[in-house]
Amino acid sequence: MKAVRYHSYGDSDVLVYEEADRPVAGAGQVVVRVAGTAFNLLDAAIRAGLLQQVFPVALPHVPSYDVAGVVAEVGEGVRGWSAGDAVVAFLPPAAPGAAAEYVAAPAEALAAAPRTGELADAAALPSVGLAAGWPTRPS
Repeated sequence: MKAVRYHSYGDSDVLVYEEADRPVAGAGQVVVRVAGTAFNLLDAAIRAGLLQQVFPVALPHVPSYDVAGVVAEVGEGVRGWSAGDAVVAFLPPAAPGAAAEYVAAPAEALAAAPRTGELADAAALPSVGLAAGWPTRPS
């Protein structure tokens, strides 16, 4: 499959579009055929190496933790999701990301994609949707 990856920390010049192994669904995971992903400032900070203590990544690394797509494969123990389901997900930021044709995702990170609009556009929802749900003041 094709993926955008980086082999060392740095600015956007370290990004390379290249062949990568297609992920396989492990226990509790699904593989999503990516329709779209979103770029976030956290992606840039991780790529620059500014957050290595908090989000250590294995190099080469595929960035982008917001994804929208269609379930292509379901791993052992996954319930409630089937091949063909349209989904969005907020992936673990240090895990291989969605700037690729396919990404493995923890099943618990998935939500059903909106039924209206373009699926690729739904990639803008996961992290901003979670942020919108955070309380703005202590309870």
